[in-house]
Amino acid sequence: MTPDDTLRYSILGTCVTRDAADVGRAPLPRPIKYFSRTRLQSVVSTPSPIDPAEITTDNVFNRQVILNEHRKTAAQTLPRLNHPIVIDLGDERLPMVHTGHGIVTATKSYKQDFLGRPGHRKVPEDTDLRPDGPFADACRRFAALLRPDHQVIVHRTFWATHEADGSPVRRIDESMRHNAWLAPAYDHLIAALGPRATVISMPAELRVPDPHNRWGHEPFHFIPEYHDHLAAQIRAAVRPVAGVGH
Repeated sequence: MTPDDTLRYSILGTCVTRDAADVGRAPLPRPIKYFSRTRLQSVVSTPSPIDPAEITTDNVFNRQVILNEHRKTAAQTLPRLNHPIVIDLGDERLPMVHTGHGIVTATKSYKQDFLGRPGHRKVPEDTDLRPDGPFADACRRFAALLRPDHQVIVHRTFWATHEADGSPVRRIDESMRHNAWLAPAYDHLIAALGPRATVISMPAELRVPDPHNRWGHEPFHFIPEYHDHLAAQIRAAVRPVAGVGH
């Protein structure tokens, strides 16, 4: 038995974290649960009714994302896990909609079927990130869902600002804007989690876009060396969990 045979974790975050289980020289084992394309304000919001027959996408993953968003599956599942959760805030770039019942993250597939429906309204962005604002409140509510001893590994991923040759990324203003928001957002999340938080801060020199990445050449899809380092950091951070279970 290798150490990886007992390494168990779940993800609330993006493919940047998820790819640590697929990309690089020594990928992690697959996560037990993986919730993506969601924002913290949505995770902790009230469930919204949904008829699965109204979802037209044929993509199984995108379909499940929409169902998870409405049913708040992440909020129901994550507190019951007996292993660490790895979280990143990369999907905080996505828009949010209030359905009249609660907040959902408006992914591309969601917009195709549900955007503009009566009673649905866009949720304003929390650009100021005040301690009493909606994002900080969502962080505290998320932390309150979890056990006092539940380890949460916070993967502080940011957007790339430069390509491998040193030239600025194509949308550098967008990268800079997102990074300026993400830095204090991570601070709010880590403060809300308190001693449960184990923080992984990635070296800036590894935050380089990979032009051959399977998800496309974007400032948040990185070279394999990034995922090598991330996988090693997660391995080092995951504390042994007694028992097997979920």
